[in-house]
Amino acid sequence: MKAHNADAAIRWLPLTVILALALQVAVLWLDRLSDAETSWLPGLAEASLVVNLLLAALATLALRRARERIRAANRSLEEAIDALPASVEIFDQDDRLVAYNKQLAANYPHMVQAFQSGASFEELVRRSVRDGAIPAAVGREEAWLAERFADRARGQEALLQRLSDGRWLRIFERRTPSGGTVGVRLDVSDLILEQQRLAASQAHLKAFVQAAPNGVLTLDTEGHVLELNPAAERLFGFRAAELRGSHIDLLFGICMGESPAELLGESRELSTRRRDGQELTLQLNMAEVRTDTTHRFVCIITDLTERKRQEVALQLANAQLARQSTTDGLTGVGNRRHFDHLLQQEWLNSANEGRSLACLMVDIDHFKQYNDHYGHIAGDETLRRVAELLHTCVGRGGGTVCRFGGEEFVLLLPDTDVAEAQTLAQRCLDSLRLAAIEHAASPLRRSLSLSIGVAACVAEAHASPLRLVEQADAALYAAKQNGRARLVSAPLDRAA
Repeated sequence: MKAHNADAAIRWLPLTVILALALQVAVLWLDRLSDAETSWLPGLAEASLVVNLLLAALATLALRRARERIRAANRSLEEAIDALPASVEIFDQDDRLVAYNKQLAANYPHMVQAFQSGASFEELVRRSVRDGAIPAAVGREEAWLAERFADRARGQEALLQRLSDGRWLRIFERRTPSGGTVGVRLDVSDLILEQQRLAASQAHLKAFVQAAPNGVLTLDTEGHVLELNPAAERLFGFRAAELRGSHIDLLFGICMGESPAELLGESRELSTRRRDGQELTLQLNMAEVRTDTTHRFVCIITDLTERKRQEVALQLANAQLARQSTTDGLTGVGNRRHFDHLLQQEWLNSANEGRSLACLMVDIDHFKQYNDHYGHIAGDETLRRVAELLHTCVGRGGGTVCRFGGEEFVLLLPDTDVAEAQTLAQRCLDSLRLAAIEHAASPLRRSLSLSIGVAACVAEAHASPLRLVEQADAALYAAKQNGRARLVSAPLDRAA
């Protein structure tokens, strides 16, 4: 700490005592020269001289000790102020620098000589501006100086100043009761850089949130909307000002519970509607933001509407493809592939449950002559009518009608014995007869007829299910051989 010597006046106290003693000696000397008759006066004067000398010695010693204490206190104060990380400057009532610490000289090394000379504040500031030490003043020196002097006159509480070497100082200035000014300059470069990095990070985060394709909602601890990004505005069809303050329960049509924390740790898919009534499928992910001063929740909203629509469309397409792969394209009943798969499944069921499984092989009599006479278009329509009649006869009993090939159909009937299968076969014959589909080219009769082979058995797991089909096919052959338009049952009722 550099300061002018404040105890120079103390040196004059010993001199005052010495002058007083000298005057006492002079009085004593004059008294000796006089013709006074009092003989004790000289002795008294001598005693007074001794006492004065003793007092003078004591006063001198006390003054010396006081001066040493003052010097020690000043030295401790100087060391303490010099040890501060902030610079300290003291100006008198004339605004001239009377004291400063080492940190000030370190901040402004080019100004040390001016500091030592006790320059005024204005002289110091003008020199800093002239030397280009203050980047903010470059190009507008006089305007900047006017602003700086005005700030100092107002006693502005804190002033942020950037130096030419890139450091930032926070300046605090206070008036003293004697009219002087004390200034403290604190290096806050790390804080400013951290604030700049934080501001840049916040700007990047804000830009990311604003540009994010997903909706982002900031919620308070009770689930009310505080902020939202443009994607959320577009998603719901509302402006931000309209949605602020809305509760998430009302916005999404859900019951969240007491806090958004109920949604932490899981993705939730839900349906809601836009402002225009369009149905939306959304996925919600909740995150918690908690600091010493902030407690918020951030809700990330993913629009699954289009994906869900595509999934439904794909499911429908797959279902349609599956139906097409197992359905006969002409008649709409099951195809041969579907029958083969179903036969394997029902055969195992029959073996496991011990229930009879029946199979009906159905052939349209003289169908080639029908096509030749009426044409293939009419023949296709007749195949569809026959398939519909067979499906109606099976009803909802669990049986399945499949096109076996050409004009042949096969009926697979779970949990059906031979007698029940024969009854169903007769129902099919009667149904087609009542339909009275004209067949002028038939050598048998003037209407369309069927030949049916019936077989039934309780399956055995080790046997082949084709045995049942072969038995039904053999019975069908027998029906044709016996004059057609009839049913014939296979003799076996259990798989070998």
